[in-house]
Amino acid sequence: MAAKAHNPFWDFSLTVWGREAVEAACLDLQERHGLDVNLLLFCGWAGRRGRALDDAAIARLIEAARPWRAATVLPLRRLRRWLKDQSVAPGAAAGRLRERIKEDELQAEAIQQDLFAEALPVPEGAGEPAVTVANMSAYLAALGIAPDAGDTAHLANVLRGCHPELLPLEAVWLLAGDTKER
Repeated sequence: MAAKAHNPFWDFSLTVWGREAVEAACLDLQERHGLDVNLLLFCGWAGRRGRALDDAAIARLIEAARPWRAATVLPLRRLRRWLKDQSVAPGAAAGRLRERIKEDELQAEAIQQDLFAEALPVPEGAGEPAVTVANMSAYLAALGIAPDAGDTAHLANVLRGCHPELLPLEAVWLLAGDTKER
């Protein structure tokens, strides 16, 4: 199974990932909560296109990717991280191997995104930031995560990555308003 030549979700993810503060926010949320960054980005992609994700949709996405993520993405990530900090192999040789594994990890994540797109197609459309907020909140709730102030700041950065037209405070207000409603 290979990643599709063109997956609009992958293109969206690469664009969002490259925006200010998104990468650091996603990686911190991943590290602190075990959150799946690809699924968080899917919440943004679906919201951007106007597709609200309910609990059943979130569960379907989690299940669609679970075996692939467990067998490929997570082991490759663990190995890449281990190679970064290990002291057994010479640094240059381990560094070259780590870079090749990083490429494989990205390919595995692209395939995971294909699995999401197949499990829950999202047609083109225009969405509001509030839909993205609701999608991200539904995902966090499915994981049992009650966002603290630091999480909210990170989520605001991801939200702005998905909806760059938002001002920083608008993103925080949207997220704060959604938390009060839950």
